[in-house]
Amino acid sequence: MMKKIVLFMAVLMAVAGGCDGKRETTFVFRMPADDDRPVEVELPGSRQRLEFAVADTVREAVFSTALDGGEYARVWVGDMPAVVWMEAGRPWTATLKWNEWRFEGAGAAESGYLNRRYVWEIYFTDYGRMPEEAFRGKLRNVVGEREAALRELSPEGEFAEREARRLRWMRSLQLASFALYGGLGDGKVLSDSTVAELRAALTEDEEAWGIPEYPEAVRRTLDVRAMAEGGTGTPYERLLSVLGGVTEKFRDARLVEEVVYRSVMDYARQKGMEDAEEMDSVFRRTVGRPDYAAAYERAYAANRRLFRGQPAVAFTFEDREGRRVSLSDFRGRYVFIDLWATWCGPCNAEIPALRELEREFEGRNIVFVGISCDGDRESWERFLDRNPMGGTQLFMGDDRSYMDSIQCKGIPRFLLVDREGRFVNANMSRPSDPATAATLRALPGM
Repeated sequence: MMKKIVLFMAVLMAVAGGCDGKRETTFVFRMPADDDRPVEVELPGSRQRLEFAVADTVREAVFSTALDGGEYARVWVGDMPAVVWMEAGRPWTATLKWNEWRFEGAGAAESGYLNRRYVWEIYFTDYGRMPEEAFRGKLRNVVGEREAALRELSPEGEFAEREARRLRWMRSLQLASFALYGGLGDGKVLSDSTVAELRAALTEDEEAWGIPEYPEAVRRTLDVRAMAEGGTGTPYERLLSVLGGVTEKFRDARLVEEVVYRSVMDYARQKGMEDAEEMDSVFRRTVGRPDYAAAYERAYAANRRLFRGQPAVAFTFEDREGRRVSLSDFRGRYVFIDLWATWCGPCNAEIPALRELEREFEGRNIVFVGISCDGDRESWERFLDRNPMGGTQLFMGDDRSYMDSIQCKGIPRFLLVDREGRFVNANMSRPSDPATAATLRALPGM
């Protein structure tokens, strides 16, 4: 009974006006009781985790916010985002089933449009496998289908204009993603049409603030420009190019903050935060949101233990014969660690270069250790039977605490440990990178 009263009072607040012209509006989220994934609502400038109450087979949360007109928001279920429309005085109830949101209530139509199933969708694999003209054709179909659905919806108020602008930025984001993840690879050159559209995406659009795709399109387009201009530059050099581009070209501090935060945190997840003083300086100068600053400090503290000279994170895993092997077993030798899995395409692509390293440094004071992240031991063993690997091969099993300790968000991941068990590089370059062999050759006592 108490929960019903609380919900009733919250819904009453949806029609209440605020003294600053904003209206407090309430939205309700329902999920299966056995789905315990965290849910967060991200509005421009804020992100809030929902608190759910469980009743029978459903868990329910109420989210209230003061709105002046309408705003896009992202609803995160774990790592799965959905874009919704929240408008003052037009509440809705969203129910999640089979990873799809269904909306009911006064403001349901716009969010239903945003989350409906469409015939045409862009998938990540499209970036690398599709020729540019074919990709542009598919993108025209994607945008066109949504434009037709928007006309059919015939929304009143500001949503129609905002959504038309969002679709333009969605197109820019997809073109930048294509260029970044496939269009510029292997010596490819982008068409004049794509280059012109990407250049236009670097024009400030203050009216687009609050559209989720806007800052991401700017960020990825800056990354494309850095890739095109930097050639074989390092990931850190590309990052600095993106940070320099957004701070020099754009005046909207909110946009600059968003692009800097996302760029820096993505780099930190992949490459760590060592030897990144300039990155740190730009971040501290441009990012003021308390939650962003706190997330950065947490990441810095977690990464500091991976810096050069810090004691390497220990591990103990089994080899094929069931023997337990620990990092400490290799004390007195350098250790080159490869975190990989049999199902990982980029991991498998590194195997020939890894074998070359093992041949070059055979008999030297270094051991190569492969640690498999496979979920199935038999699959790992069958792979090794078909593809004999050198060095010491270990199986991680279900325990991911080692990966968590080294901030490993993706594989392959390579680490280099010195003879005293300290990190030389916790985010080592790949075997296929010429810098890797050069680093190993220069190690004292090899």
